[in-house]
Amino acid sequence: MRIEFLGIGVSIFLFIFVFNLIRRQKIRDEYSLIWFAVALFFLIISVSRPLIDTIASFLGIEYGPAALFLILISVVLWVLIRFSILISEHENKVRTLIQEHAILKERLEGFEKSETEIASPLNKSEALNDKSKIQNPKSPK
Repeated sequence: MRIEFLGIGVSIFLFIFVFNLIRRQKIRDEYSLIWFAVALFFLIISVSRPLIDTIASFLGIEYGPAALFLILISVVLWVLIRFSILISEHENKVRTLIQEHAILKERLEGFEKSETEIASPLNKSEALNDKSKIQNPKSPK
């Protein structure tokens, strides 16, 4: 009977913990829903002793609460795998964004460089005209 109370306590703690993470904006809503579902599932299984015994006998486990923790560990592993997939997808997106940023930065620097090279000869020719006016003061203005 104590193991069921422990399961209920862990479920309630998980609800409160995830709610505080949402309140402090440490976790996104879509991920918190997964954890709320895990906590609710664990709470339902913890409260219903006949359900635990049925699942345990189906799995071939003699002690029902041991099945409860087997289910909990399985669900947590599923959540961890799901998060690993999400992290991998985000890493791929970040890598793509970094590469696109580097390409755009290189193009912008090339554009700025070509723009200064185009503007530079115009400035040189204007500077030469000014020097010739200074050297040849008799020329008409």
